Amino acid sequence: MALGKKRPLSDLLEIMKKLRDPNEGCQWDLEQTSKSLIPYIIEESYELAEALGKGDSEQISDELGDLLLQIVFQAQIAKEKGLFDMDRIIDKAAEKMLRRHPHIFGVQKEKKTIEEQKISWEKIKKQERLDKGEEPSPFMGTDTSLPPLNRARKLQNTASSLGLDFNDLSSIITTTLENLLEFEKTIKRGHEKKIKHGIGELLFSMINLARKLDLDPELCIREANTIFSNRCIEFFRIRDDFERKNGATKEFSPSFAWESIKVKEDG
Repeated sequence: MALGKKRPLSDLLEIMKKLRDPNEGCQWDLEQTSKSLIPYIIEESYELAEALGKGDSEQISDELGDLLLQIVFQAQIAKEKGLFDMDRIIDKAAEKMLRRHPHIFGVQKEKKTIEEQKISWEKIKKQERLDKGEEPSPFMGTDTSLPPLNRARKLQNTASSLGLDFNDLSSIITTTLENLLEFEKTIKRGHEKKIKHGIGELLFSMINLARKLDLDPELCIREANTIFSNRCIEFFRIRDDFERKNGATKEFSPSFAWESIKVKEDG
C-alpha cells in the first residue's frame, strides 16, 4: 500500500489483517494478545486526553488514530478467535446510542433538558445492567475497575442523587479542614494504617469539593502537574544560572527562587 493517500477504515482493517497474517505478518503483532495490549490502550487514552487538553487539532487527530488502531487490533484478534469483528463493535455502539436516546429516536419524540437526559441515561444504563444479571445496587456503574478519581466522583454523584450530600461548599471545606487537623494528629502518633486512611479521606474530600464546584478533578490534577513541571524547569534554570555566576561565593536559596517563580506567574 502506498503512503500519503487518504484511506477509509477498511484500509486500516486490511493493514491489521496483514500484520497478523501467520505467514507474512509482523512477529511482534502476531505475538500480541487482547490482554497484552491493555497497557497500550491505557497509554493511548491518556495521550489523547493530554492532546485534547492542549487543544492541538493535529495532535488530537493523531492520538485519535492511535486509539482507533488499538480498537482495530482488538477487533482483529477477536475475529481470529471467532468472537466478534469490527462490524459488530460498530453495531453495538450504534444500537446503544439509539437505545439510550429514546427521546430522539423513539416513537414518541420529546425535548429534554440536559439534566432530564442525564437522569434518563442513567436509568437506561441501570436497566441494561439488570438485564445482564447484575445484582441491584445504588452504586451500579461505579466498578472498582474505574480510575480512582473517576470512581470517587461517580460514588459522590450517586450518593448525592439519593439524598446524601452536603448542602453547601462551606460544609465540605469545614469537613476537609477537620480531617486535615485530625490527620496531623495521626501523623504524630505514627499509625501507618491510619495515615494511609487519612490521606485517602483528604483526597476524597478534595474530589468532592471539585464536584461541588463543577470541576473535573482529573483535569485539575493534570493542570497542576503541568504547572509543577514548568516551575521545576524554570527553577533548575535559575539555579544553574546562579551557580554559574556566583560559584561557591554565595548560597543559593531554593525557597526564594521558587516563590519568585510563582510571583512571576501571577504578575
